[in-house]
Amino acid sequence: MFGLDDHRLDETLASMEASHVLVVAVLAVGLAIHRRTWNIIGYPVTIVHEIGHALAAVVAGYRLHGITVNSDMSGATNFAGRGTFRVLWTLWWGYPAPAALGAALMWAVTEGWSRVALWALVGGLALTFLFSRSWHTVGVVLATGALLGLVAWFGEPWMLNVVVFALGWLMLVGSLRAWWAVTRSHVTRRGVTRSDAYLMNRRLRMLPGGFWLFTFLVVIGAAAFYGVTNLLEVLDVAMPG
Repeated sequence: MFGLDDHRLDETLASMEASHVLVVAVLAVGLAIHRRTWNIIGYPVTIVHEIGHALAAVVAGYRLHGITVNSDMSGATNFAGRGTFRVLWTLWWGYPAPAALGAALMWAVTEGWSRVALWALVGGLALTFLFSRSWHTVGVVLATGALLGLVAWFGEPWMLNVVVFALGWLMLVGSLRAWWAVTRSHVTRRGVTRSDAYLMNRRLRMLPGGFWLFTFLVVIGAAAFYGVTNLLEVLDVAMPG
């Protein structure tokens, strides 16, 4: 009989050598921080940002019309519906979504669920493909899904763990980058009208954009804290003695 435990890996991050775990973490963070490499590998963070909006819209009972990811790594999720608090709910879930996914991937790679996590990501990207509303979005979503699918199907356990672990750090660092960018736009007032926090302030005047930025940071900070403490725990377990 089929069971989810049949797909659980015996090898986890803790079974890897501590030096290898640390190298993967440093490389993943470094690639996510560096501007040139970020311009290539940062698209999955934008996709997850828009998926966060899309899932929140569906939960709120809205009709989802489409998802767009642009070449400058901005994006848009089009939905139809009314209700101030439901709109706030939908707008809020963009920036925290990559951080929440990053923390979930960190958990998955330490508990042996790396392969399952990758297939879940592929499934999410397949649904996103159905709502893609530009050729660029289609290309980015298909390329990301195909790459993750190949790793999930053919990858050895150690490779699955490395990819999921690196993706987790990409999501965590990417969410921090995105938060800093939107915060800077509020401070400088450049491009602020495209900010989710700005749009939320327009919906509920009593709460300024800075309040919503702070709520984003609370979730992102909690996810980052989990990622760092999880890494330290894994290194402690992996180190001999």
